[in-house]
Amino acid sequence: MLLGIRWRSMGLKIFAWSFIPAAIILGTVALLIFFAYQQVTADLVLERNQDVARLAAVQLNTALAEYSDLLTGMARTADIYRADPQDQQAALARAADRLAVFDAGVLILNSAGTVAAAQPERADILGANWANRLYFQQSQQRTGPVYSDIVNDGPAGQPVIAAAVPIIDDQGEFRGKLVGFFLLGQTAGSPFYSSIVQLSLADAGDIYLIDGQNRLIYHPNPALIGADISNQPVVEQAASRRVYARRTQGLEGDDIVASFAPVPGTPWGLITEESWTTLFQASQWYRLFLLILLAMGIIVPALVVMAGARRLTHPINDMIEASKAVAAGNFSKTISVNTGDELEELANQFNRMAEQLQRWYTIMQQRVAGRTQALSTINAISAVVSRSLDLTETLQDALDKTLEITETEAGGVFRLDESGRHLSLLTQRHLSGPMIDFLQSFPREAGPVTDRALRKGHPVIREVADFPAGEWRTVLEREGWRRVASIPLIAKGKSLGAINLFTRHGETLFVEHIQLLAAIGQQIGIALENAQLYEQAQQLAMAEERQRLARDLHDSVTQALYGVTLYAEAASRQLSAGEVDQATENLKDLRETAQEALREIRLLIFELRPPILEEQGLVAALGARLETVEGRSGLRTAFEFEEQLRQNRLPLDLETGLYRIAQEALNNILKHAHAHEVKVRLLALNRQIVLEIADDGQGFDPTNGAGKGRLGLHTMRERAALLGGELNINSQPGQGTRIKVEVNL
Repeated sequence: MLLGIRWRSMGLKIFAWSFIPAAIILGTVALLIFFAYQQVTADLVLERNQDVARLAAVQLNTALAEYSDLLTGMARTADIYRADPQDQQAALARAADRLAVFDAGVLILNSAGTVAAAQPERADILGANWANRLYFQQSQQRTGPVYSDIVNDGPAGQPVIAAAVPIIDDQGEFRGKLVGFFLLGQTAGSPFYSSIVQLSLADAGDIYLIDGQNRLIYHPNPALIGADISNQPVVEQAASRRVYARRTQGLEGDDIVASFAPVPGTPWGLITEESWTTLFQASQWYRLFLLILLAMGIIVPALVVMAGARRLTHPINDMIEASKAVAAGNFSKTISVNTGDELEELANQFNRMAEQLQRWYTIMQQRVAGRTQALSTINAISAVVSRSLDLTETLQDALDKTLEITETEAGGVFRLDESGRHLSLLTQRHLSGPMIDFLQSFPREAGPVTDRALRKGHPVIREVADFPAGEWRTVLEREGWRRVASIPLIAKGKSLGAINLFTRHGETLFVEHIQLLAAIGQQIGIALENAQLYEQAQQLAMAEERQRLARDLHDSVTQALYGVTLYAEAASRQLSAGEVDQATENLKDLRETAQEALREIRLLIFELRPPILEEQGLVAALGARLETVEGRSGLRTAFEFEEQLRQNRLPLDLETGLYRIAQEALNNILKHAHAHEVKVRLLALNRQIVLEIADDGQGFDPTNGAGKGRLGLHTMRERAALLGGELNINSQPGQGTRIKVEVNL
């Protein structure tokens, strides 16, 4: 009896000493697995929804391109860009069927922002000035389409969405904009809303489209369209314009996963919502299975604890470490348990879970990489080549990025000489010394892949074994290269050189990479041309302008900045002494002096001989000057010229002299006239060129000595005399100034 009691007592001790700790450990492990699974699944759901939102935003942007392309095609027609309102109205009427996709109509704003034409006709707004519309202001700064937030510019003030494209004439001048409107909330039969509805999601869910003010452009519930949802948790981070996903409360208070992605090229944001319960419904069985495993992890050790507690501790410790690894993101971690009992089954299930998570994670990575490769590749190359205009640095960075993207081992950048017959090596990566010596300079015909790529204008990929016998093939085989790709560097349809890529692996550089390589070549070709042009322009302008720029900086900007320093020091002392009024006056003087310095800097920058004067002539140079300097300084500008002076250029020395006179006059207006408006006229009258520059500034009295040397008038007279012409000045105090130059041809 006592033996039996002692046996039972020993069993209780073993149970207490072994099973309870083991049960605690196993329970902890099972819970850790459960919560790790919950967390990993939640993270994967959020990542998946982010990708879905990003993809939907890109799909919507692609759909919007159809409408912007339609407007752009119309804007490039002569009847539109000639800016004749009657021709424009007639052109819109003829295209009414094609423009029917804009269910709120189409209208034309001229370059001043005035409504010039509309389809259907809208007599109530013709002649109205809409220059304050953001989509008009933005379209002057961008060559692509502009999409607006919700605005009340539709018929009878209805809320609409605007799509605007700039109207550019055949000379590249901005002539206004063409605007198409979509009625807000007209989902039935609306092509615009059909584009949104057709966006596909991987699972069932809702899509919302909001504008830059967090107002609903689209919602499955039409009654909510136009509503402001700024106070909803789903748009708390929308202002950051970044892609995100989070678990939150929906508009109806339900538990959801909300994802946000900005729609490229628009101020809009796309929101996807899916029920959290629906997303996790598929994993409910596994959660139940984990709970069952938790129970088994407690019951099974109770049956075998007497057989050996030590046998259980080792697999338990392995499971703890594996669970930590999975929780840290190492899904490849596995457990090996050979106990032949439930612990081994638990370990197998854990391994299957880790394997499944790894497979899901890999699939998601592949999908994301596949969707973003085309865009990220071009963006990466563009970012690299735009970092610097230094030719060597640009080409080295571009080559490094190209090797990284194409996963090739080595490469070199070659430039064609002026004859187009020889190639020279500009930079290389990972090529041997003998190969570099061979490639320093060679006839393009000696490299069959490069020569063919340059002739065809697109990348060529070829196996070394297919090369014709010769020195080129011998060098490649000696180095062990198996495949060569040559990418022509093209800018404005002209081949400037090539990038040659070399690989020892046959599985890289597939033919499917042709389009990607071609895009890389075009990007680097443009960068090569820009860098070359920049170097040439820099060398030509540097010596000529250095001394003049230093003198002008000392005479104007340096003095102004010194004045800024004095005013700032005075204001600081006065503020310390409590003299607020005096400090305020000094700060006002400081601001005016700083603004004067800014105007001087603009003038100094633009006074460098603009390339446009030599390339496009006097008319283009004067127009660019008025737009770049006077226009940005707040002056209203008007430029009148005869078209023949644009088409038939004057001698370069005459254009340069007239431009310098105009430049000096405009500088005086900016510095001294305190004008609000400046007008420039360039006319050809009876074999005589007439240049007039007038302002509405404070004017001066030419008889008191100003005309004999003040304000640069003496310099202008000398320039006019050198051109064989005459300069006349008409000015009175308070009535502005008019300067007229007449030169005989």
